[in-house]
Amino acid sequence: MLHSTGLTALLTLGLLAKRVVAVPTSTPRSDPSISWGGCGSLGINATDPNLQCGYLEVPMDYHDNFAGNARLAVIKYAATAKKLGTIFFNPGGPGGSGLKAITGSGHVFSRGFQGAFDVVSWDPRGVGHTFPGEVYCFNNTEEDAGFWKHTPVSYINETIAGKFDKRDLDELYSQVDLTERKFKQFAAHCLNGSAAPYFKYLGTSSTVRDLVSLGDAIVGKGEPIDYWGISYGTVLGFNFLNMFPERAGHVILDGVVDPTAWTSYKLLRLSLADAEKTHSGLTDGCAKAGRAGCKLIEFTGDNASGDDVKTLLDYAHDVILELYRDGYSVPLAPGFIKAELFNLLYSPTIWSQYVNSYVYDVVALALQASRAHNITVPGGHKYKVPSGNVTINRSFLSLASVASSPNLTSYTSMAISGADDFNDDNTKIKDIFDIIVDTTREVTSTFGTIWGLGYTSSGWPTRSVERLPPYSPKELKTPVLVIGNTADPITPLAGAKSAAKLLGDNAFLVEQLGFGHTSLAQASSCTLGIIRNYFANSVLPQERSTQCPVDDPDLFPALNGTTTVARRSDFLHRWW
Repeated sequence: MLHSTGLTALLTLGLLAKRVVAVPTSTPRSDPSISWGGCGSLGINATDPNLQCGYLEVPMDYHDNFAGNARLAVIKYAATAKKLGTIFFNPGGPGGSGLKAITGSGHVFSRGFQGAFDVVSWDPRGVGHTFPGEVYCFNNTEEDAGFWKHTPVSYINETIAGKFDKRDLDELYSQVDLTERKFKQFAAHCLNGSAAPYFKYLGTSSTVRDLVSLGDAIVGKGEPIDYWGISYGTVLGFNFLNMFPERAGHVILDGVVDPTAWTSYKLLRLSLADAEKTHSGLTDGCAKAGRAGCKLIEFTGDNASGDDVKTLLDYAHDVILELYRDGYSVPLAPGFIKAELFNLLYSPTIWSQYVNSYVYDVVALALQASRAHNITVPGGHKYKVPSGNVTINRSFLSLASVASSPNLTSYTSMAISGADDFNDDNTKIKDIFDIIVDTTREVTSTFGTIWGLGYTSSGWPTRSVERLPPYSPKELKTPVLVIGNTADPITPLAGAKSAAKLLGDNAFLVEQLGFGHTSLAQASSCTLGIIRNYFANSVLPQERSTQCPVDDPDLFPALNGTTTVARRSDFLHRWW
């Protein structure tokens, strides 16, 4: 969640059969080992000799010896200097692939730690090359789309402009009964699939125990486990601290999901608390750069403010929405445009590149269409309509793509959060509608419907054999480093503050004074120095709460040919 997981994969609500399972208290019984080798057998085309892969057999159910084994696909970027230790990394989700994360960026993380650590990750249960693998409920994307057609699941983010006028509200609430029936049908459909027997073995508690098994295999039984989790990885990390405090070494929670709200449908509102602040960072940056750095100023005219740029983007969306509602062919569905913009907020180092290409093209097409079809969305008269042919550069349309297969939609994210859910059948469809309307009206009119009918998990048909235990304060050998950005579109700073408050004297809080999702979103020598010193030397900041500036707050540099693309394509390398 929370890493950029997209839209339909998070359709998680409904009224389904109640299943309460007590939390067992026994400990893992496995004595695992990993045979490291090349990564080709896992389908990873990697030539870097420092990348190593393997499998780890773990109990399918840590409290039932007869349940068989799960098989974790594991990857390591080996230390390139004198080794100081091993850092376990989870890239978020739920449903993020550790193999993909380390294959793409393991060398970057290693360089950040000056080659002194093995960096290890894995595909958690329900993900990628691990068994149990990805959760699919339909045979292809067409069957998936057809199942949800003509329900709020398919249209809420396409046809509602973010204002929820009477027409929107009447249409939405008239679908309560239909939506409840549809989710019951969906649950039955998923339970008929071949993966259904393994649903109960998914969930965060099992993955926490898998992390401990990985620690046993790689750093030794009983040894401290150093861990860095981002986004949903903070849910995993927080519960690792709760379930196995004696195994906690150096732990970083970065881009924190509020641990008090995980699996609750109310997380929708909480998670989007800083979405508009992040959006304003983009539009203010564009306005500040002017024509020299942001092409959108061609439409607004010089001396535009950030609010003027935001109004332009709203206008373009509303024009395409009206065309869509009236049955005209549109280059991109309005919901997809909104999703692309939201996912763009995660990565401010590519704002300039995307805004000056994809976003510019979408706005230009909308302005031309408003004139050609006489669309009467208020405010259009003040914008300069571009001439000539405009086409969207579709090579940029990758931010909202989350399917692990081009022909299948993975429901792993729903399955994991659903497996964790404590609400059972107490959450009603109307509750979900209410929170979407409330979030759109009170928190973010731009992105209140972004997750469709998502961000809660009571609709998943199966609960985990082991639920997450309630948090209780623990004494840790090493304090935890909690990191949050000033403006994160999906894990607001309040989540980091909430986690730090719960952890009390066990936590040190770092606020990175920048935009985007997690500290990886922008380079900060201050944050990096704290992270390095923490892992390598067990040194923490002098104060319980520290603010770190970013190195390069200028996110819309002057346009000069290919400079923007080159500057932004290497952003992760520059972070280190």
